[in-house]
Amino acid sequence: MAKTSKFTQTFLASVLAVAAGGASAAAFQLAEVSTSGLGRAYAGEAAIADNAAVVATNPALMSLLKQAEISVGAIYVDPKIHLSSPLKGFSYKNIAPNALVPTVYGVYPINEKFAVGGGLNVNYGLATEFDDKYAGGFLGGNTDLTAINFNLSGAYRVTEKFSVGLGLNAVHAKAKLERYAGGLAKQKFQNPPLGIKETSVISKLQGDQWGLGWNAGLVYEFNERNRIGVAYHSQVDIDFKGQYSNQFPTSNNLVVQGLSAQGITATGGKEISGTLHLPLPAYWEISGYHRMTDRFAMHYSYKYTQWSKFKELRAKGTDGNTLFSKTEAFRDSSRIALGASYEVTDALTVRTGIAYDESAADEHNTISIPDTDRTWFSVGATYHFTPNVSLDAGFAHLTGKKNTFTEEKVPFTSKASANLYGLNVNYRF
Repeated sequence: MAKTSKFTQTFLASVLAVAAGGASAAAFQLAEVSTSGLGRAYAGEAAIADNAAVVATNPALMSLLKQAEISVGAIYVDPKIHLSSPLKGFSYKNIAPNALVPTVYGVYPINEKFAVGGGLNVNYGLATEFDDKYAGGFLGGNTDLTAINFNLSGAYRVTEKFSVGLGLNAVHAKAKLERYAGGLAKQKFQNPPLGIKETSVISKLQGDQWGLGWNAGLVYEFNERNRIGVAYHSQVDIDFKGQYSNQFPTSNNLVVQGLSAQGITATGGKEISGTLHLPLPAYWEISGYHRMTDRFAMHYSYKYTQWSKFKELRAKGTDGNTLFSKTEAFRDSSRIALGASYEVTDALTVRTGIAYDESAADEHNTISIPDTDRTWFSVGATYHFTPNVSLDAGFAHLTGKKNTFTEEKVPFTSKASANLYGLNVNYRF
């Protein structure tokens, strides 16, 4: 098998980033499914039925909603991810742009036992941006990946205390990724001269594809004040189809052969079809909700994501030849959250939460995935203008652990933090 070059390896790594460069969740998973959940650091998500956003977490909770309702909102992500390196030209500030994560949900109870619902949210995504003259352009250029999840679910109350739910997920993934020669233009391409400059595109991929998955959940109510919920979301396989290109010349047979020996297909700027299998990992969550007094409640969650399913990523052309490949070494990751809510008045509820989110990258970090363990500090509130109209507001500050790693013999230190602002409107019919 042909040996894979550093720029093809690191280009593929960029496919594995999400949520404004990994600022808000492990690897490229997004946690931002609702504003009410944001205010409690998503503690108790599989057991709390605040509004129609339960469609995205535990479909069984739809059985707890007594009226038809819709929930529409968005969360604004403001990340601060900085890279520093002792090597000249490799330090970079603010590698991730701001992002807006929208959510739309609806639930309709058909009778006392059966309810249906649907919605859309962004469950995986990425945006990292490096200038085309960045010395490490072969490690990080421009990456824009979005996976929008369309969900249709049903819930059934089996007994007065026990409910189950099942849903179908259709995920549309769209990506555009570019890598530049950067410092490699001088290090690798002087002999023989290829006309490659630091701003030359050495890898470019763009395209979109659909994938299907499913989710299920259950909720058990011990009594009116205490319940527990469990939710599972299956793996979604995206057989990504797109167009691949680079600016390596095709006119020189020796050059073409030399690049081919490194696992690179020269395209001379022309686009060729390529495919990539991208598995979005399965995860499960268990949550509890306990009303301690008439107005005060505690809630908690444990979430486990099967990131270890990433063994290898390989992109191929229509002729079966490998365009690029990378062996992954992600590990399964855990997230634990604890929150509390208090009904100040019949109209106003305030909440807060704290969470610890474990990195999936372990010792295999890249500048396109500067993943690290992170801690959430959240506050939020819901105000009911009328019994049927309410507004959710939430804020979370995330702090990431300082991370030092080496990629392709280039030493880096990354620092990450983020502020998340959410606003949501709920309406009951």
